[in-house]
Amino acid sequence: MKRAAVLIGVHKAHNLPELQAVWNGVHAMEAWALSQEGFTPELVRTITDETEKVTPQRIKDTIKEFVDRGDLDQLIIYFSGHGVNLKYGEYWLLSDAIEDADAAVNVKGSEERARYSVIPHVVFLSDACRTAPQGIQAQGIEGSIIFPNKPVPGPEKSVDQFYATLLGEPALEIADPKDAAAKFQAVYTDALLEALRGMHGDIVDWVSQAGPGFIRPRPLKKFLAKDLPIRVYQATHGSDPRSQQPDARITSDDDAWLAEINTPAAAVAPPLGSGISATADALEHGDFTLDQITMPKKALRAFIADDSLLMGTALPLPAKKTGPARSTRGELDVFSEQNKRFAKNVHDNAEPFGPLHFESGCGFKIRGAAVDACQANGAQFDIIDGGQLVRANLTAHPAVSTLLTLKNGHAALLPAIQDFLATLTFDGDHLVDVAYEPSDNSSRWFDYQDRLTEIRNLRAVIASSSRRGTFHLDGPEAETLARRMQVAKGIDPSLALYAAHAYREQGNRSRIRQMVNFMAGDMGIGLFDIVLLAGKLNDQFDPQERNHIFPFLPMFSQSWALLPAYEVALPPGLEKISRHALPDSLWTLFDADGARLISQVIQQGGVR
Repeated sequence: MKRAAVLIGVHKAHNLPELQAVWNGVHAMEAWALSQEGFTPELVRTITDETEKVTPQRIKDTIKEFVDRGDLDQLIIYFSGHGVNLKYGEYWLLSDAIEDADAAVNVKGSEERARYSVIPHVVFLSDACRTAPQGIQAQGIEGSIIFPNKPVPGPEKSVDQFYATLLGEPALEIADPKDAAAKFQAVYTDALLEALRGMHGDIVDWVSQAGPGFIRPRPLKKFLAKDLPIRVYQATHGSDPRSQQPDARITSDDDAWLAEINTPAAAVAPPLGSGISATADALEHGDFTLDQITMPKKALRAFIADDSLLMGTALPLPAKKTGPARSTRGELDVFSEQNKRFAKNVHDNAEPFGPLHFESGCGFKIRGAAVDACQANGAQFDIIDGGQLVRANLTAHPAVSTLLTLKNGHAALLPAIQDFLATLTFDGDHLVDVAYEPSDNSSRWFDYQDRLTEIRNLRAVIASSSRRGTFHLDGPEAETLARRMQVAKGIDPSLALYAAHAYREQGNRSRIRQMVNFMAGDMGIGLFDIVLLAGKLNDQFDPQERNHIFPFLPMFSQSWALLPAYEVALPPGLEKISRHALPDSLWTLFDADGARLISQVIQQGGVR
């Protein structure tokens, strides 16, 4: 197997604190790669700021060179440096980041391009803190896509992503960059390299007694998920392990591998303390409880495994343990608070409120905020109940893009859809859930009422998991859950949007295109985000071609990072509107300046 590696390290990004372990991590990864079969010196490139700035072009040129070869089987891209979570997307900050909006790597957009490149297997390894953008004033970052726009025909390629930290709620991010730098260590790279060198024998797949063993993506993911929390807990003396709860998204086949092990390596205890080497035993039987870390995924798996849970009134959350009281990791640190918040979010989102219909057959219900004004072409609105309810009268179309401006000046752009009521749930300055349910005076209600509890519960768990950045399953589970969401597309368009993102992570664009075709035939519309993920938006804005796509901007925050991957054009006057999208709202929410720009475009009449 012919393999290449691009190893990137940024010790100093603009005026952010220096990260002392970056260069050592890059060179340790380089030494590992050169010791592996399939790598040659010319196919292992380090790009660091030891002698010159790290720019997007340096990375782009290297990756383009590897892509143009056309003979690689695998490309590993490793990054060590500052990272930022912006609109639920990952950005790696390069030397001139923040001052230069493009001096960052748009990881989501790059990953999307990689799916359609010529390289069969691409792996992203990110040893970067996901610092809250408020703390580093990085809301204006747009980033660069490091893969060339050279799609090749055929099925999507496998892309695996490993992250040193969990993309969670903004409140759980480390807001002070200096604080983040103080906590950020090369613990993740250390654990990763130990695994890749075969030093943890339980994850080495020895396919035969005489042949080599292999480190495969899924066992590596499980190892890091168990190992990292303990390492960081020990390193910080239990004070705050949030900055390095690892995450991974795997789409490669079970026979894919990252490292070849020719002889069993001697197990070496990690240099952080004597209590860490027996990772699995400590997590499963000791004072560290894995349930506290994986609660969202357990809730999703419960839905997948048991249909009866969907039809009942109780949500499938992990039960409290019985037995003698003892202090667990969950009681001692942040994970307990995370899970309490997760459970509360699930129950709050699942709780219905407000009327089941308007006489107009269409409208919005708002909780946690109040609407001050509504604007759209082709509709009239009545704001009632102090801004908690909006009755929409559509004049001639099945849907209209509606600008809902809140009393605090923020605004959401969402479609008002005939025969549906949209429920918007706010938590402070965050739009945490959008749900479309058929009006009970419409013909769609009869199908919906039979599955009402099922869909509300499923949507509540998915929305709360997405907010924490934990909504992604791989393997058969992902397919089962995505199908379960997809069947509701005619009675819950918002759940269809979640399903589309799940299919995207699986690399299953054909299913997304089926959803687009179904919604066009069933409802006469397409949702912007789903059409985007289907690859059916082009680089020229044509009002006629987008006449039935609503709204005219992304609804879901994580969709923004994909716009440049597809080179999608936005309406004139809104080319830079992403800078006005609040960075940590799950669903797109614009600041007051963004609301004014969108209002002007609606007034000009070029959008619907």
